[in-house]
Amino acid sequence: MSSPSAILFDMDGVLIRSEEAWLRVLEDAGRRFRGSPVTREEFAPTFGQGTAEDVRVFGLRCTPAELDAFYLEHLPRHATEVWVNPDAQGLLEALSARGLRRALVTNTVSALARSLLGAAHLLPFFEVLACADLVAQAKPAPDLVLYALGKLGLEPGAAWMVGDSRFDRGAAGAAGVRFVGLGLDGDARIERLGELLPLTAGPASPGAR
Repeated sequence: MSSPSAILFDMDGVLIRSEEAWLRVLEDAGRRFRGSPVTREEFAPTFGQGTAEDVRVFGLRCTPAELDAFYLEHLPRHATEVWVNPDAQGLLEALSARGLRRALVTNTVSALARSLLGAAHLLPFFEVLACADLVAQAKPAPDLVLYALGKLGLEPGAAWMVGDSRFDRGAAGAAGVRFVGLGLDGDARIERLGELLPLTAGPASPGAR
């Protein structure tokens, strides 16, 4: 793959892991909006999807906006269960020093993404936050990736997307962006986040407007 001008990062599963925190919140959401907690078995294959899909898949009797408000209220109390990737800060610092642009592309809404990244001390490293409440459709639709590219002023060929789920891979592919899978097959595959830096060596790709 040609070297990029920018790296777009998924958040959960790549920079942090908050599955346990989200499971606790969804257990509570299930009790509130359908009368029974969402189980681990229900939750596991869906992690990373957007709020609208949560409502549909889990049969919750609320709107996506109501569920987002519930998340905003209840997720912070489980913040101690969020794991921060030990490679993340060093990698983001190195990419910045090398002059590569950095954007977050997440199915989480803006307020929660800022809260989680802030708690992980990663928020200052991102020029752009592309979050689910800013576009019409969450990943695997291309909207978030295209939003980030637009804010960066870059063409799809100038960026790579790093993610760990089929939602990330689908969004990158639909937007025409190269996909680097973390523990997942893509245009390239890495097993640890720190393995990304050597892949970016070399002259940056053209594409900036």
